[in-house]
Amino acid sequence: MSTVATPESSSTPPAVPGGKTPSLTMQIIIRRDLLDVENWPVGPLIAQGSHAATALMHLYKDHQAMRDYTEDWKHMRKAILQTPTEVTIRNLSEALSKTVPPIEHHLWIEEPENVPTALAIIPNKREKRLKKILDAHQVELWK
Repeated sequence: MSTVATPESSSTPPAVPGGKTPSLTMQIIIRRDLLDVENWPVGPLIAQGSHAATALMHLYKDHQAMRDYTEDWKHMRKAILQTPTEVTIRNLSEALSKTVPPIEHHLWIEEPENVPTALAIIPNKREKRLKKILDAHQVELWK
């Protein structure tokens, strides 16, 4: 997890006609193999995504992107995505941390099993560099 805030990631989104700002979206990525291979019930998988999102909101509560996102709480957008395995979710977390500037996120590790289950990315406009990283780590819409 990165805690570095940068001018690019912490600035207020530019206004668009009508005075509204472009929507920010929080991406929540869940390991698909937990459902398909490990036979986890859907309820616990939903809980894992909720844990990752809630932890991210707490950790980055003072980050400008999070403040912008939660300010209009009635219109918060989330995208639920999947990645195939534990290896791909761990590698995704590493890649997000190594970008310049790092992309703030939180990898939820379920305890006491010490199993990474879900990852949440700070609200953003899904810039090209993020899309490339997600694509490289086999992240796609949850199906």
